[in-house]
Order: sequence, then C-alpha cells, then structure tokens
Amino acid sequence: MRRAALPPVQIIKMQHFKQKKLKRFGILDFYAQNHPDQLIDQLSDFIKIVYVREGSKLNIDFTDLAAKQDAIVFVTAGQILRLAESFRGSIIYYNHDFYGLRLHDQEIAFDEMLFDKVQKVPSITLNTADSKSILSVFDEIRREITQNDINQEEMVRVLLKQVIIKATRICQHMKGATDLSAQQDSGFCRFFIQLVERNFFKYHDVASYANILNISAKALNKRVCKHSCYTPNEIIKRRIILEAKRLLVYTHLSVKEIGYKLGYEDPSYFIRFFSKQVKAAPQTFRLHFQGSFNAVA
Repeated sequence: MRRAALPPVQIIKMQHFKQKKLKRFGILDFYAQNHPDQLIDQLSDFIKIVYVREGSKLNIDFTDLAAKQDAIVFVTAGQILRLAESFRGSIIYYNHDFYGLRLHDQEIAFDEMLFDKVQKVPSITLNTADSKSILSVFDEIRREITQNDINQEEMVRVLLKQVIIKATRICQHMKGATDLSAQQDSGFCRFFIQLVERNFFKYHDVASYANILNISAKALNKRVCKHSCYTPNEIIKRRIILEAKRLLVYTHLSVKEIGYKLGYEDPSYFIRFFSKQVKAAPQTFRLHFQGSFNAVA
C-alpha cells in the first residue's frame, strides 16, 4: 500500500525546508495540534533524533514511552515510530548518506549506544542544563537550514555531530561508563549487538556468533553480560522477535513466509518459538495490532 502524499497544509507546517532538502535532512516541530503519524510515515527511511517535551507520549517498535520530563530519543531508519496526537517536541531527520553511523570512527565511536534496537529503547532523560544545551543546537540547525550557502550541508553535519556527542556523554554518565576501560568493554557489547543485527536472519545461536568472534561461547556471554541487561542468547532472540513483529504488523506476508524470511525452515517451529517469547501466536499478535497500524506491501 503506497503512502498518500502530505496534504498542502502540512507541507506548509514543514517551515524552514526547501523541497530539495527534504531528500537528505530537515527538522519538524510539533505543537500538539498537527497529525504526527501522517508526517512521520513520510520519514520511515530516515534516521531521526526526537526531542520529547515533558508529558508527551510516543511508541517505538511496540514499546510505549511517556516523558516525565524532557528527553531525547534516537530512532534508526528501520524502527517504527508513532507519536501521540498530543505530542510536543521536535524531530531532526536525515538519511544515512547524509550522516551515517560509523563505529570505526573514533570520534563518534559511541553512536551505537544511542541507536539500540535490541535492548531497552534508549530514552535519555535531560536535566535543565542538558535540555538547554541540546535545544541550543536544535535552534542552530533550524537557522542553518534557512541559509542558502555552499557549506550548509557540512555545517548541519557538524551540528548533528554535536547533538550525538552531547547525548552520548549524557548516556555514558547514566550508565556509569565514564572511564576508558568501561567504554571499551561497553563497545564490545555494542559490537556484538551490531553483529547480531547483520546476521540474525542466518544465525540463531550463541555458538555461531562466538565462532565469528573467535572466542568461546562462555567468554562471549561473560563480556556481553558485563554491560547488558540481557544475555547474548536473549539479545539474539529479541532481535528475531522484533523483526517478526514488524513483518506481522506492517506487511502482508503469511506466517509461513515470515518464518522462512527469518531463517526457519519449519513453520511450526517458528510459531512455537514466537508464541513462547511473545505469549501469543503470530496470527493473534497480527490481528491485535493491525487494528491500529496499516500494513504495507
């Protein structure tokens, strides 16, 4: 099902942007009076940095978030974002070509800490000083987008990097990973999660990932559990289940086809696995959620 084009009135609400810039980056402001999902659906292929005002609600990959105070949330292109009608806040969006995640780049080596699709959705609560600091960069991005300058895109990239570094430092402080040794150990955990992200369609067991990393399954378990609330086995299962939920709700694939797509040759095994993890059969889960979300072809 193709998504409908934005109504003219909502295109006007995207103030600050020229149409050509919508293909690479932009910023949206919500004041609890627009229809957020009609806008957000247009940005499914973009990476998003969401500034959430106190009292606002949103849903990311079937997880509800309610901000008791201002917060910032990072959403990858593959994640499903839904905003409550009363949502207040701002969203910076950009595509991967404009500013991609690069874990090998030491300057931004902790990006993956912010864009975690497997563990708890990283909602970073902001105190007054942090809010002021982050919002000042959002304001600079708004001003920069209005400039008709040859260096505009590079300047926006610099400002995006500021937001990411500021948020990473706040996140590190929250997690207590402030010394170099803790950061390196935490980095290994995130590397494992990224490895799972690239291979979960093919490998479903800890031994396969341990073999790729050339360490024992026991050593892998010990290193990951040092900085994760989940074991390696749980991380693998959670990523498979998350993808299964997305395919059930947002596509018209049959349960059998979804099982094959996720690497399960035996559909009945996939159904038993899903039912055990989710406490509901795949078709039951699909019917429950498709009343709220539209499936796409």
